[in-house]
Amino acid sequence: MECRLSSSTNRWTCQISIRREYDASGNLLDKVSETSFGHVIIDKNNVELALRRAQVAVLNPDLDPSDILRASADDLTKVPFVSSQSLAFSRDIICVDLEGPELTDLAFIDLPGLIQNAEPRTIKLVEDMVVSHIKGNCLILVALPMTDDIENQKALRLARQEDPDGRRTIGVMTKPDMLTAGSTKARDIWLDIIEGRRHPLVHGYYCTRQPDDAQRAAEITPSEPREAEANFFSSTHPWSTSAHKERFGTVHLVATLSRLLVGIINDTLPRILAEAASKLETCSRELATLPEELKGDPATHMLKLLTTFCDDIQRSTSTGSDASQLIHRNRDAYASFKSAIRKTAPNFVPAVLYNLDKNPSGQHEEAAETSFGVDGLTKAKPFFLNNMRDHIKQSVTRELPNNVPFSAKADLIVQFQEGWHAAIAVCFTAVRQQVEAMLEQRVKDTFYSYDHLEGHIRIFIAEIVQKHFDACSSILLPIHKFETTPYTQNTHYLAESHAKWLGIYKEARSGSRSSQPAHKKRKVDQGQSQAIRASQGKAPSLAPTGFASGSKGFSRKRPATDDEHPEGESERDLQIKEALAALSALGYHGVKPEDLGRLVPPDEYETELQMMAEVRGYFQIAYKKAWLSLQRIIDNVPSMIDYMFVKAVAEDMQSFLISKFALGTADATERCSAFLADNPMVVIKRKELSARKDRLEVVKHALHTFGLS
Repeated sequence: MECRLSSSTNRWTCQISIRREYDASGNLLDKVSETSFGHVIIDKNNVELALRRAQVAVLNPDLDPSDILRASADDLTKVPFVSSQSLAFSRDIICVDLEGPELTDLAFIDLPGLIQNAEPRTIKLVEDMVVSHIKGNCLILVALPMTDDIENQKALRLARQEDPDGRRTIGVMTKPDMLTAGSTKARDIWLDIIEGRRHPLVHGYYCTRQPDDAQRAAEITPSEPREAEANFFSSTHPWSTSAHKERFGTVHLVATLSRLLVGIINDTLPRILAEAASKLETCSRELATLPEELKGDPATHMLKLLTTFCDDIQRSTSTGSDASQLIHRNRDAYASFKSAIRKTAPNFVPAVLYNLDKNPSGQHEEAAETSFGVDGLTKAKPFFLNNMRDHIKQSVTRELPNNVPFSAKADLIVQFQEGWHAAIAVCFTAVRQQVEAMLEQRVKDTFYSYDHLEGHIRIFIAEIVQKHFDACSSILLPIHKFETTPYTQNTHYLAESHAKWLGIYKEARSGSRSSQPAHKKRKVDQGQSQAIRASQGKAPSLAPTGFASGSKGFSRKRPATDDEHPEGESERDLQIKEALAALSALGYHGVKPEDLGRLVPPDEYETELQMMAEVRGYFQIAYKKAWLSLQRIIDNVPSMIDYMFVKAVAEDMQSFLISKFALGTADATERCSAFLADNPMVVIKRKELSARKDRLEVVKHALHTFGLS
């Protein structure tokens, strides 16, 4: 029973209520309810019967409260008010609100007595109830009947368990008038306890005497029990001779309780307020993470969800900060695609390789290091001059001498483009996987609480992704197809590229210097020397002496020392500069170091060198950005994937989903209502958090208004 006393200038009143916090199984209810039980009582003589009725109602929750309120005191002792169906104990609380001019502002809970002779389940229920109420900051008043041995008082042991320092515990001795005249030993023990010589407590012990049943039935006034109590302690030995007279009587106990309660409130109220506010904030934050409970038109709510989802996708595929992750990963895929295309560059070697069948295959791999492709990254098999001669010979039909058929060039171009289709497929698949991963995350973020809807969203997204994947693939295939047909209108750039590579190949063929142009030198000496060694067999070489001897080949001369050339340039570089300056003085402007290779005399493999330069030059324009920003394969493919797939999926998503969910149709509300049915776990969690929030708001309001009324 919870008793709440309030001082007032109005007349004395009593209102009894029942607070239900637990269900029939003993589980905490989501929402605590406190219901008035009967009318306001203005006659104190009616309180006892009202309390007995409330007790019957608590122990018989299935009975009609109106029947209980009409029952007399005698009826309450009979069936159905007392039966085998009645509970032995209940966690529900009888609340008694007392208001009157002679009362003190005070609240206390009267807990059931600890019993020993009952079922273990009942004993544990009572003990758990007691322990749950004496935790925290409350004052613990342990009623100690003086007719019992204090050593056997389990209530005092539980109090010490929850309040080991004894700062909240007060012992209250009761029934001192029940000690007979011959109980001198018992009186002495209790006197030692009350005077602090045995079982000491920080706040000590108090002794009170309350009216018995006969006295209460005699309709005594509130002051009469206090007068009788004072007379008893002043006239009864040994209480009358004790030096601790402030420990006897209800008046002294109430005064001490008021003082201690004020101190506890002053010490703990700020902390309790902060704790309540913190828990309320945490609860509100957890509620905010849950999807809002469906209110209003389901179709409108569905449209709101889809709009939020599609807006998130748009941000993830645009240029904002939200798109950084997807765009960066797609750039990685495009960079890998670019690298894969670069590795298909023709690996033409301007050298003759003899004894192809007798040379170990390892020499071919070593020769592959001699790359005249793009920065030495080509992975193509090396193609030597005699390979080129054989290829041309097999392609010639009715052509005149020194006329290479177009088919010979086209075949070589198609060969280095064979890997492009696979590279496009790998790139596109990687981008698709990144887009699908982004969409999956957005689905989880937006629809995670709607199990039924989430599954359908995934099906629809898979459909739209496949739709745009197929559409983009149908565009990428022609891009690859038209690249396999050699064609360009950039004749000027093609001529420049052809001349550049012809100069590089001729210079390497003559053995006059490294095969790299001055502005793109590479460390290929070892690979080049290996390629030359591979070209030297027992058959006499038809190459120029300097090239075949291996003394020069593709190797570089030892660079001059810093003393010889302070600027750190080799003698070879200085000679080239002097030659270019001389040509410029003669009127030949714009000559580059690689152009010097054209001065090499005609070679017996001139046709083959021309063929190599022409095919390699075409790769240059097919691979890189062409003249006047005309884009080719490494730009067109990523641009097409980004526009026709990534952005197309994002832009088409909202209208596609609205169509799939048939929003705007006659049955849209019914369909959306089924899709938006909450996840049962979310419903349970939302209900639990909402109930907790309501309780915390009540607590917070009560704490803020404490002492104001």
